[in-house]
Amino acid sequence: MINCEKIIDSINVGIVTIDADLKIYYVNKWFAVHSDIDAQQTLGKNLLDLFELSPERLKSLKRHIKAALTLGGPSFFTADANHYLFPMKNSNTTKSIFEFMQQDITIMPYNSEQKQVTVLIYDQTSLMEEKAKCNKESEELANANRVANATIRKLETAKNKLLKQKEIIYKQAHYDHLTSLANRTLLTQRMQLLIENNQNSGKKFGVLFLDLDNFKEINDTLGHDVGDMILIHVAKTLLLATRKSDTVARFGGDEFIILVDDIGEENNLNHIASKLIQAITQPIRIRNFDLHVTTSIGISLFPNHGIDFNQLIKNADLALYVAKAEGRNTYKIHHQSK
Repeated sequence: MINCEKIIDSINVGIVTIDADLKIYYVNKWFAVHSDIDAQQTLGKNLLDLFELSPERLKSLKRHIKAALTLGGPSFFTADANHYLFPMKNSNTTKSIFEFMQQDITIMPYNSEQKQVTVLIYDQTSLMEEKAKCNKESEELANANRVANATIRKLETAKNKLLKQKEIIYKQAHYDHLTSLANRTLLTQRMQLLIENNQNSGKKFGVLFLDLDNFKEINDTLGHDVGDMILIHVAKTLLLATRKSDTVARFGGDEFIILVDDIGEENNLNHIASKLIQAITQPIRIRNFDLHVTTSIGISLFPNHGIDFNQLIKNADLALYVAKAEGRNTYKIHHQSK
């Protein structure tokens, strides 16, 4: 029996035997030490003489005792759900975030006739501290994740704003504000690219210089707002009458330039110019009036009539001058104007 008591006193588990009325019949050394009591003087006393149990904990303890005696098996009180049952102070050498020892408790039936149970107390403070630490780290990680996600969203928003601003700036720098056609800057870039690509391939491209006939009179008679509507309509007409691979640009005022890539034969330009003239001569409905506009077109061909931007534009302009001199509403290719 002495050896058994030594064994029981050496284990790191609290053991106390009580009855349904909480009278104490036995406590081991672990329980006595951690409760700061004398084991022998405790016998026969009531458990409530040792601990101040809150009404909730007292009710829970009696419920578990009743369950163990009724079912004839263990009843469990876990630290995960309840943290502690008995308000036992942690050891003075233990630095803990908890004021009281965190406990897992098993209540076993000991003597059912006398309604006695044995209460086993396991110190789970270290485990619960680790769990609390993990919970804190998880919460910090979750917070960090939320902050990171919020930062990412802000960066994405900022990026989208920058891209939109960049797009707006690019459009302002490369497209005409009235017609949304390519402006001189973009026209120059695209023609230079065509020149570089076609120098070694032997392919040709055409430059069509369009000018609306008598447009100044239209502006002076009907006003600049009507003139702007005509320019917008003509721009849309030119886009519909050309390929996506072609470049339609507003060169200035009522002047337009069209770059027609990959011209197999010079005669193909005749068909394109005729098609454009016919498209523009269609009536334009503005303010319940049908307005009639015509255009004259001068044409130059790379590399026949020039191998750089200025030369090709100049020769197309000379051909346009001839077309206007011959009565307007027609086209001329540069070599015909010589």
